[in-house]
Amino acid sequence: MRFRSLFLSAALLSLAAGPAISAELSLAKLSLKIDPAQTTVSGISSGAYMAGQFQIAFSGLVKGVGVVAGGPYACAEVSSGQAMAMVALKRCMDVLIGAPDVAALATNARTREKAKDIDPLTNLAVARVYLFNGGNDVTVKRPVADAAALLYKALGVPDANVKYVKLPEAAHAQITDGYGAPCDFIPKGEQPAEFINNCQYDQAGDILSHLYPDSRKPNAPTASKHPVLFDQTPYMGDPSRTGMATSGYIYVPDSCSSGGQTCRLHVAFHGCRMASNLIGDHYAVHAGYNRWADVNNIIVLYPQIDAKAKPTSNPKACWDWFGYTGYDFARKGGFQMQAVRKMIATLAE
Repeated sequence: MRFRSLFLSAALLSLAAGPAISAELSLAKLSLKIDPAQTTVSGISSGAYMAGQFQIAFSGLVKGVGVVAGGPYACAEVSSGQAMAMVALKRCMDVLIGAPDVAALATNARTREKAKDIDPLTNLAVARVYLFNGGNDVTVKRPVADAAALLYKALGVPDANVKYVKLPEAAHAQITDGYGAPCDFIPKGEQPAEFINNCQYDQAGDILSHLYPDSRKPNAPTASKHPVLFDQTPYMGDPSRTGMATSGYIYVPDSCSSGGQTCRLHVAFHGCRMASNLIGDHYAVHAGYNRWADVNNIIVLYPQIDAKAKPTSNPKACWDWFGYTGYDFARKGGFQMQAVRKMIATLAE
């Protein structure tokens, strides 16, 4: 009990400290060499849903995805006349109205493909997929994560390309090897939390090693530097509709700076209650990707949602996986989908 009290005190101090900020930069002014064919994405919770829908919508570009504590593509869209937000809560997180219907989800994805709302699903035959669900995850239940695995199979991802990790003690969080709350920590109500838990498991490394099989394991326990802020406003479109923050984070290894090595790009989507205006730069610093980026020529982009941004009340700063920005949230034309796609295009120019 004393350990938990010390942890919570440290968490409160950490949250109050805010981000370690360096000068905000313009993505367009970076001189980088990026191979767009090596683009991958990952995310936790609402960010996992965002990563999954982004990868399927842009499967011609995105070669792999890491889905941490998330569910299947466009889960909330298959609603059978029910309100999308209710389906998101009761079928795509909890399963009080039943688990996601994989056959219906596959049909919906093929309908989106025929309408050219997403890239051809045949691209998934070469996609690499990492899935994770914790045994103590009371937010996104195991049948939801199982449905994601089944949907990828139904859409043509080979079994050999899928890695599904189930950690019995893990709660709903990004998992690390050394940083964060206890592995099974579940915040009560609005109790301060980063949703980054220490299970002595290098999840970011496992994700990147699966998505990039040639990855080298870093020797350094931490990254060589901090990520920096970049200006998101050129990519947001109508700021009253996107729900996005004006700034995001980017990590550029020294080997990739100033047009050095040709590098790869990984986009990491934070989860609800993990945006920069709620926990500072802690996800961008401590999720675990950056030290792997240092030795594998990987640039890591951390786009951000703002809890106070429009179009609707979004106090937990969730990515849109249930339609709050519009009906096309999981399609190539969606506001947030377009914003991130434009960031990638700018970096890869």
